[in-house]
Amino acid sequence: MSQGQKESKKWYVLYTRPKFERKICKETDYLHIEHYLPLLTVNRRWSDRIKKIEEPLFSSYVFVKTNIRRGIDLLQIPGVIRFVASEGRPAEIQEGEIDRIRLIESQGNDLQREDYFTAGDEVIVTKGAFMGMKGILVGSLENGARLLIRLSLLKQAISVEMPVGDLMKIS
Repeated sequence: MSQGQKESKKWYVLYTRPKFERKICKETDYLHIEHYLPLLTVNRRWSDRIKKIEEPLFSSYVFVKTNIRRGIDLLQIPGVIRFVASEGRPAEIQEGEIDRIRLIESQGNDLQREDYFTAGDEVIVTKGAFMGMKGILVGSLENGARLLIRLSLLKQAISVEMPVGDLMKIS
């Protein structure tokens, strides 16, 4: 095999249907593709008991280490929606990032999920009808966000609810 044909394995992220993460990990085992699913221990209350369970730290995401040419195999797994992409290409995750997530997960010290955006963040809309518009995040909802758009000329403001995935934080 020539040097051009041999690609090294890199980490990528699969975006999955909700609650399919573990099933996808089993399928990647069958394909002999390394995967990583960080888990979070949470207490769940039922009417008669409280039980500790493990659930994915990042819902609907599975990390895979593979040669990107195997991407077609991964996309055919039931429950896989797509690769997380940047500029139209599957985005690579550095090994160091995976190592940091593993380290944090291994400590288990009161680990919990947090919203990526917080009220007051300046954001830009990256897709949809409002693409390119800048605004301030005024509220975060479970599946969306409320974006405030100021119209300084009119000394008025409006807000609109939109998917968090349509927003990008402005540094």
